[in-house]
Amino acid sequence: MLEFIKQSKKRKLYCILGILYLLCIIFVANDAWLYSTPIAKLTKVETSVSGEETGTRGTKEKKYKQNIQGVILNGENKGKTISFTNEYTYTGMTKQPYHKGDKVLLNGTSKRMGSGIRGLKRDTELMILVGFLMFVLITIAGRQGALTILTVIFNVAVFAIGFWKAGDTSNVLEMCSGLVILFAVITLVGLNGIHKKTWAALFTTLIVLVMIMGIFDVVIHHAEDLDYSTMEYLGSIENPDEIFHAEILISGLGAIMDVAVAIAASLSEIVEKKPEVTFLELFKSGREIGYDIMGTMINVLLFVFGCGLIPMCLIRMNNDVSLITIIKLHIPCELCRFLVESIGIVLAIPISILVTSVMIKVPGMFHRQKKARKVQGEGKC
Repeated sequence: MLEFIKQSKKRKLYCILGILYLLCIIFVANDAWLYSTPIAKLTKVETSVSGEETGTRGTKEKKYKQNIQGVILNGENKGKTISFTNEYTYTGMTKQPYHKGDKVLLNGTSKRMGSGIRGLKRDTELMILVGFLMFVLITIAGRQGALTILTVIFNVAVFAIGFWKAGDTSNVLEMCSGLVILFAVITLVGLNGIHKKTWAALFTTLIVLVMIMGIFDVVIHHAEDLDYSTMEYLGSIENPDEIFHAEILISGLGAIMDVAVAIAASLSEIVEKKPEVTFLELFKSGREIGYDIMGTMINVLLFVFGCGLIPMCLIRMNNDVSLITIIKLHIPCELCRFLVESIGIVLAIPISILVTSVMIKVPGMFHRQKKARKVQGEGKC
C-alpha cells in the first residue's frame, strides 16, 4: 500500500513537472514583448541562385539570395510588415539561410525596425533543451538530479558574480583561485552531503590542483615561455600568463573532481558493505578502480579539447596551412592544457585512494581497538 502511494505521488510530481515544462516553452515562444530589440516572424522567403564565389584555394561555391518578408512582433512597430534581402553561400561560413516561420532579431531599435537580420531568436530552442535536461535529470535521478540542477545554478551564479565584482582582468588568477574553492565545495557538498567521502574528495581535489599548478610553474620557469599570442581575444592584455593559469585551474577542476568523487564513493561503498576490509585491501581496490577510469577520463579530455579545435583546424587547412604548422603555432596552449590536466587525473588516483582510505578506514580501526580494550578491561574486573 505504501509503495502504491509513493508511486502515485511520483506520477503526480512528474505530471506537474511536465506541465510546467510545456508552459515554460509556450511562454518563451511568445516572449517577444520582453525584448527591446525588434523581432520579426518570417512570413515569406524566396530563394534564388545569384552566382558563384571563388575561395582562396580556387574552389567555387554557389551564392544564394533571399527575398524575405516578415511581421514585427514587438515594439512601436508591432504588426507592421517588413521586407529585406539576405545573401549567403553554400557553406554558410559568414551568413546563414532563413526559412518561413523563423523568428529573427533585426538590426534596429524599439523605435526603428532596421533593414536586416542580426540573427535567429533561439531562446525557444534553448528552453526546450534546458527544460528537457532538467526533466530527465529529475525523472531518472530523482533527488540527486534535483541537487545536480541546484549545484549548476549556484555555480553559474558564483561564476557570474565573481567576474562581475572583478570588473577587469587585473586579478584574474587570484579571483579564479577563490572561485575554484567555492565551485568544489558547492558541487561536492551539494551533491554528496556532509560525509567523510565528501571531505576526502574535496581534500583530494584541492591537493591535486595545487600539485599540477606547482608542476606547471616549475616547468615554465625552467623552459621557454609559452607563446600566448595565439590565445583568442588576447588584445592588449598585459597578463596573458595569469589568464592561462586561470584556464588550467578551472578547466582541470571538473576532471579531477570527477576522479576523486568516483574513488571516494566506491571505497566508501566497499567499507559499508564489508566493514572488516583491511586498509591494504581497500587501497588495492581503489587502485583497480582508478585504473578503470583513468584512460576514459584522459580520452574525455582529449575529445573535449579536440572538438573545440575542429573549426579552427579545418579553416586553416582549407587555406593551405599544414597540420604540423597548426600544431606548432596555433594550438600550443591547448596541448599544454591537455597535458597538465591529464597529469592531474593520473595524480588524483593515488592521492584520492590514500586520502579516502585514511579518512574512512583508519579512524574505524582505532575505534574498534578502543572498543576491544574496553571489553578486555571489563573481563578482567
